[in-house]
Order: sequence, then C-alpha cells, then structure tokens
Amino acid sequence: MPSTLVAIIEGACSPARYEPELGLNLEICEMINKKQGSAPREAASTIVKLVNSKNLNQAMLALTLLDNCVKNCGYPFHLQIASKEFLNELVRKFPERPAPFPSPVVQRILYLIKEWKVALTDMSRHKDDLVHIKDMYRLLRFKGYRFPELRDSSVAALAPSDSLKSAHELEEEDRVAQSAKLQELIRRGRPQDLVEANRLMKIMSGFDTRQTPDYSQKFEDELHKVQDKAILLYEMLESVRPGDNIERNETITDLKSACASAQPKIQKMITEEEDNDKIENLLTLNDMINNVVAKYADVKKGLYDTHYEISGKPPTQNTTEEPRQAISLIDLDDSAPSPVAQPNTANVMNDLSDIFGTSASISSPPAPSPPQKKQDIFDLLGAPPAQTVSKSSPVIASPSLHNTTTPTFKSAPSPVVSQQGERVVLVNKNGLVIELYIQPMADTTCRIKAYFSNQSTAPMDKLMLRLAAPKSMQIKMEPQSSQCIPPKSDKSVTQDIILNNPQRESLRLRYKVSYEQFGVEMELTGDYHA
Repeated sequence: MPSTLVAIIEGACSPARYEPELGLNLEICEMINKKQGSAPREAASTIVKLVNSKNLNQAMLALTLLDNCVKNCGYPFHLQIASKEFLNELVRKFPERPAPFPSPVVQRILYLIKEWKVALTDMSRHKDDLVHIKDMYRLLRFKGYRFPELRDSSVAALAPSDSLKSAHELEEEDRVAQSAKLQELIRRGRPQDLVEANRLMKIMSGFDTRQTPDYSQKFEDELHKVQDKAILLYEMLESVRPGDNIERNETITDLKSACASAQPKIQKMITEEEDNDKIENLLTLNDMINNVVAKYADVKKGLYDTHYEISGKPPTQNTTEEPRQAISLIDLDDSAPSPVAQPNTANVMNDLSDIFGTSASISSPPAPSPPQKKQDIFDLLGAPPAQTVSKSSPVIASPSLHNTTTPTFKSAPSPVVSQQGERVVLVNKNGLVIELYIQPMADTTCRIKAYFSNQSTAPMDKLMLRLAAPKSMQIKMEPQSSQCIPPKSDKSVTQDIILNNPQRESLRLRYKVSYEQFGVEMELTGDYHA
C-alpha cells in the first residue's frame, strides 16, 4: 500500500489534471523537508516513474513537480537525483539517436539536466557528491543531444544563496547534509560505501574532530565577504559618471542586493551578541552598509559628488578558501557534442564565441576522435567514454571573427600618436585602464603593446584579456607579464600582441576582460575600431 507521500505525489500528477497546482507541489516539498529520512528517496523514485508515463500530460506534471522539489528540498533531494539509478531511469525512454524534433518530455528533461549541471555540479558546496549529473550531461552531448538555452532566472533560483548565515545555521546545514549522505551510503551497502559511512559517523558523533569545521571562523569569513562587497560597491559607485545607468549594471545591482539582504541579520546579531569586540565589529559593518546604501541612493538621484566614511579595511584573504563562483553558461558549448573535456584554451574560445554569437568563427585545437567501443550511452553504471584532459595556456592564439553581415562597432576616440606608437584607450572603467600602443612593423603587420593599470585601492587578480578580430585579420597574443595588477599602479602589467592585416583594413577589435576583486568576479566587454 503506497505511503501518504506517494499518494499525494500521484494525485498531484494525475492525468486528469491539465495544469500543475503550485500550492500542492510546495506542500509536497514541505513534507519531504519535514520528514527527511527516506522521504527524499521515496519522492524521487515515485516522480521519475511518473515522468516515464505514457500519458504526456502526466509526464509533464511530474517534471514540473520534480523541478519544484529540486529548487525547494535542498541537498537531501539533490543527492537522490544525482544517483546513477535515478538518472538512468530519467532518460530510459530517450531514443538511441536524437530525433530532429524532440518530444516535449525529452526537451524538458534536457533543460533540467543542463540546469542541474550549471547550478549544482558547478556551484554547490556539495558538488563532489553530485558528479553523476555532469557525467550524464556529457554522455548525452556525446550521443548528439542538443540542450536548450537556459533562462538566467531559473538558474538563479537553484544556485546557492549568498545570504549571510550564522554559525548555528551553517552547522545545522552541514548536519542535515551529513545525515542524508550517511543514510544513502548505508543503503548502498558496498564495502567502499560502508568505509565512508564509518568515517562520517565518527565526524557526526564528535569522535573525529580533525575534520569538524570551525563554524565561528566560517561565520567570520561570511562577514568578511559582506565587508568586501560593501567596499567594492562603494568604489564602483564612486567611479560612476553622469549618464551611466547603475540599474543596468548587474554587478552593482547584485552587490547592493547582497549588502541590503545581510543587514537585517547583522542587526539581529548585534542585539544577541555578548562579546563587546564582536559587537563593535558588527556595528562597524552595519555603518558601512548604511553608508554604501546612502551612496547608492545619491547616485541613483544623480548626485555623484557625495562622500561617506567607509572605515572598514579589507580583511586578510584566506588562501585556503575557494573563490566564489558565478553563474556562467559560457562553458556549456552546445554547438557540437564532444566526448572529451575541453582544455583551457578551448574554454577561452567558447568565451569569445559567446561575445560574437553563433556566427563567429573561433579557431581551436582539433579534438581527439571519439572512442570506437560500443556501449549503452545512457548507462551511467557502465564506464563513461574515455576522456582526454590536456593543459594549455589561457592565452588566446589567433582568434578570428566572421559575420554574414558587416558588424556595427561603437565609435571610439581617435588614437594619440606617441613615441611608442599610436595610443588607444581600450578600457577605462571601475578603476581598470587598458592602453594599446600600436606600432607598424611591416606592410601588413603591426605590433601592439598593451599596458594594464589599476586606479582602485584593491588588487585585481586572475586578469585575462581576450581579443578577436575580423576573419581577414590574424591576431596573436603573448602571455601577460602577470595576472595580478597591484592597487594604485600605472602600467604595471604588459602584454605583446602581433596583428597581421593583409588587406590593410581599418583596425577592428572586440574584447572581453575578466578579473577578480575582493573575491567577486568582474567582466567587461566592448569593441574598438580605428
């Protein structure tokens, strides 16, 4: 006899329904979260069976419920959808060869798998436990399936929250995750699973304290991140000029939202904390947020010359802390399936392809031929296709651009001629300045020297400049002298570039420059023409 949870799930996906009932779906999510234990596995197993229903309407209702559960039930449910059994059952009815026009069910499943790949296996704190989602994504691409384009809003709803969490909340989050993982390891019962379960039980019981996180320190790190964002936001607001629309700047909007959402929790902690030093630190951070929010309001009103005190100092960076990951769809190149992991250079090529659209032609190293061994491509329990991972320099080698119509470029100021050659200011935003000095070398070739300056008060790390020219030109970029620009530095980083222009056309370039500041990933794009 089916359990109450199973019966409610079957009722929510009844073929008699023609539209999903959001209230009922959220009630099911609440039941899963409240019961825990075997509830996530029971729910996932029931839903995936309904996804394979012969009734199209029932299958689509089950997929909507599945999406709601993934977005609302957290890690215990994520652990179930990342299991080999679940993923194999989810794609059980996929045809051996992709159909030219996939059914709505197949399209929705492809969308969900890609969404999980981006928001869970690339960004989750527990991504190491969810690797089979990425395996299935790669297998389907290898088979020739094309994944739909994702909506940023749906990915953001599943991505890890940046909201400030107290030490108790961080500890409780880990406890729930450890409990779910322990139950799954015991259920599988393989020798390696039982060894891992025994290790996990020692940690949960407090017997092995070597791997128990210091949640007080983790909370301090969270406060430091909020402080970093407040400082960075203030510096970006000070660089805004008349005519700039800050509401269209996603980085400024995200930073302001993160600071504003953290403030109520900081104010609550001030009333609950007993340590005077900690109270003083929280009060200082609260004042910083108040000031940066006031600066944001001034800039929004057109008042650019107001100044507020930002007394906090950037904390010492923790070298063991992983950098915050941003939502990015650039690495999901669906233009052609490939059974091999792309090297770093290929990922950079994909970045440029994202700038110029599908009509861009970006050169990249040829990929090895796929393995010839025949196997069930949808079976994650079997060995995946052999993969080749190579290391390469992140510098772009001879990118090119080809469009079916003549591209329209923004106008740029006329270059200034100096002893170093013609000077072009390629980028001057948020404290980053990139100048190009162009010197002719031969009839059709010129050397370009790029100088990077940092006018802000914080270092810019992981710097990467990417350039592309029309197909009629060839461009070669040498490695940068450094990937870090010190604060308040002038022309401290350089890069040599060789441009071949056989048809002697006017210089046209498009660029994407990325860097990290205060642990926040920044990205600027644009174009230049002579």
